[in-house]
Amino acid sequence: MRQKHWCGMTAKTGTVLAGVFTIVATDMYLIFEQEPLRSSNCTEVNQWNKSVIILIRQSIICWSLNIALFLSCITIIISCLLIYSVYAQMCRGLVIYTIWIFFYETVNIVLQILTNNDTSTGEVRVMRWFGLVSRIFMHCFWMFFVTTYAHIIYKSKAQGNIIFYNRRISAGGREFPRRKSKIINFSRHYNE
Repeated sequence: MRQKHWCGMTAKTGTVLAGVFTIVATDMYLIFEQEPLRSSNCTEVNQWNKSVIILIRQSIICWSLNIALFLSCITIIISCLLIYSVYAQMCRGLVIYTIWIFFYETVNIVLQILTNNDTSTGEVRVMRWFGLVSRIFMHCFWMFFVTTYAHIIYKSKAQGNIIFYNRRISAGGREFPRRKSKIINFSRHYNE
């Protein structure tokens, strides 16, 4: 069976490249976003005069670098799991990656909204949003390959189980006489 190609790649190649892209993009995110996430001022948090929503927002802003670092480490681990899942043809790793990337980007959007304060210059805010939006679009592009390859693995595993199940039933305890091939019988007619 000939494999389908999208953008010059098979689903398997695109899935491996999705994992590599996520590792590289996560490293770049940590490098470029370190300063804006670290620059939040947490010394003047007054717990008594503010509402609960403002306190939650302030604590997320104060812990934004730690949150981003923790999520990025988990993302790199899950991307390595994705690459291993392609090698081992495990559908579960691909599904975990798909769910995690959706969660990871949602949290990054929330962090971006909360840490975009008025103290940073307009160019920095525009560059941060451009980086986030372009990374999200690229994740959507690579998700097509990941979900397609997960579907291919799922279908092949289901067919493999059906074939194995039929063989196990037909390999019962009694012996069946061997049939001779029709080609052998056909060749005997010409020899006689």
